[in-house]
Amino acid sequence: MAILNSLRMKFRFIGHFLRRKNAKMLRVGIILFISLCLVFAAMHKGGDYMPNLPYFRINDKEAPERVPDWGSLSDTVVEPARELISEDEDFETINTRLRDVLSATMKRIEEFSPKEKFDRKNGADCKIGDIHIDDTKSFDRLTKSELLKCIQLPDTVQDEMKSLHKSFLSALKEEIIPSYGPQLYKGKGIVMVAGGKFTLIGMPAIKAIRENGDEDIPIEIMVPPDNTDESYFCEQILPELDPSGKSRCVYMEKLFDPSTFQKVKGYQLKPLALLASSFENALLLDADNYVINSISNIFNTSPFKKHGLVLWPDYWRRLHHPSLYDVTGIKVETDNQTRYSFDDVSPPEIYKNENPKNAPFHDLEGTIPDSSTESGQLLVNKSKHLETIILSLYYNYNGPSHYYPLLGQGYAGEGDKDTFALAAKAVHSNQSYYQVKSPVGAMGYWAHKKDETLVLEGDAAPEKEFRGVAMLQHDLEFDYKTHEEVKEEISTKYTRALNKYREQKDTEGTDDGIALSIEFWNIQKKLGYHLADFRSYFKDVPVTFVHSHLPKYNPWEFGKEQDLTFDGRKVMNRHKDEPGFSPIHHGHYRMYNDDFAKLTSYDLELENWSCFKKFICERDNGFESFSYLKQQVESTIDGRKQYDDMCDYINDRVEMLRESTW
Repeated sequence: MAILNSLRMKFRFIGHFLRRKNAKMLRVGIILFISLCLVFAAMHKGGDYMPNLPYFRINDKEAPERVPDWGSLSDTVVEPARELISEDEDFETINTRLRDVLSATMKRIEEFSPKEKFDRKNGADCKIGDIHIDDTKSFDRLTKSELLKCIQLPDTVQDEMKSLHKSFLSALKEEIIPSYGPQLYKGKGIVMVAGGKFTLIGMPAIKAIRENGDEDIPIEIMVPPDNTDESYFCEQILPELDPSGKSRCVYMEKLFDPSTFQKVKGYQLKPLALLASSFENALLLDADNYVINSISNIFNTSPFKKHGLVLWPDYWRRLHHPSLYDVTGIKVETDNQTRYSFDDVSPPEIYKNENPKNAPFHDLEGTIPDSSTESGQLLVNKSKHLETIILSLYYNYNGPSHYYPLLGQGYAGEGDKDTFALAAKAVHSNQSYYQVKSPVGAMGYWAHKKDETLVLEGDAAPEKEFRGVAMLQHDLEFDYKTHEEVKEEISTKYTRALNKYREQKDTEGTDDGIALSIEFWNIQKKLGYHLADFRSYFKDVPVTFVHSHLPKYNPWEFGKEQDLTFDGRKVMNRHKDEPGFSPIHHGHYRMYNDDFAKLTSYDLELENWSCFKKFICERDNGFESFSYLKQQVESTIDGRKQYDDMCDYINDRVEMLRESTW
């Protein structure tokens, strides 16, 4: 059975190549398949054996009494389950220990949570708004004085938050962290919060990891208590979706007190999921975040080994309230500008403001650097950053009432996304994490503004706009190496230019270097600085993750709205005010433009919708396999008909995607 599973993995790995219409790609796929078979045969001839890993749900009553002996696997296979701390401790003992420390952690968080409330409304003279990292014309709205005009934080609330934060940090270091003890977490793997509709959305994300990202990495699917009816998916669908046996469901209600989930929901669950996961090294992925290129080496990358925490950027500049730095005990040097937006390499002499008060607050030394963070993916080593995760949980637990308003001031992406960077900064130092420098990309298509349908060549489009449907996040190692090379190149460039200037000006060797240096930098500043020049260095960094979130891959909603069709319900509803309206075009269209094929050989749209077709529509009463779909069908008038309509939509979409694949 193990051999069959492994062969199935090889077939799936090359499957998307063989489905392409391009004959050259087909030949490459066949050659690759033959090569893989030869390698596979050679491996087994040598006597290596991979046991068939038993599948079970963590804390399931039918789970084995002990964790399987993962040591019998080949060296390339990482432990997919929590290892035993000692040979005498069984699986339930480990979970009991984890439950105990998590319960104690939550009690301390509650104990040190602020109680004073404040008004979340922005002041009348607040001018900030969503400001893109490239929007240099708006940077004057990011000064400390401007950021202070928005959320008004009373002194009483600020003092309470500061005092309680300091007390919690003390308890964190002296009591909470020691209680976790050594070796509670083991191995490496991917963590994904699912449950309900997110189980459905995350299903093709698991497929993408296995077919395209990494065949061996274990995956833990965290199921929140509000969505515990996932047994059929976990026991029947998941083993078929991932025959490796290295994906499993973890029911979070088994590891946390019920009271925890009364206040922590949605994206607040991410720190809880990390703490509940068995992995020491974890890649946290949103359920709607899809791997399109290999991540097999991501845990061995230079920045992760050095820092133990890697974050990815958002589109926007940081809007954190300056008082937040006082609350968290982070010292800011308000008289020293050290960056320009996300450019932390170019010498400050060529762009810095004469008066630091006129510089964007988050360009000042000691603040959290731009860009703001996008938390659809996060890479963390718990041995180095357990304090960071728990402090982030503290911020998220008190997020809606206190920390979210101060982090986002009511603008784009307010929520958990910046809590990890803040926690790392508060606990450690400037060098405590690495955030990918390559600016996040946008994927989508040009659409008619009124109905969001695709604008085809030759269409009359008096009003059109770009419909961004996904965020493109870049390869970690490639980005890091590029950043290091840019630092070296820019440093060498200005050092040589300065030395040459001194040689040309100080022919008699009488200058002490200071006066000529000042003169040199004044000339460089007059030549002008352009942020786009720095950005251009990262244009060739490959994409690894596609965070496809607007809209999410929710087949039920697509079936209802018939989005991404020229003549579906969504279009007709948008044109209700136009009697006699008739669409010019008909049928489905892709939501990623032609540039997507340049990013990867993996046709993400085709693979995702084919996954839905296989596991939902090609099974009798396939909706019953997913708690979300079952609930929708049973609670909706004509629910069964809507289910059939959804499958018609899926089948039509797969047909179009197959005809247009590359």
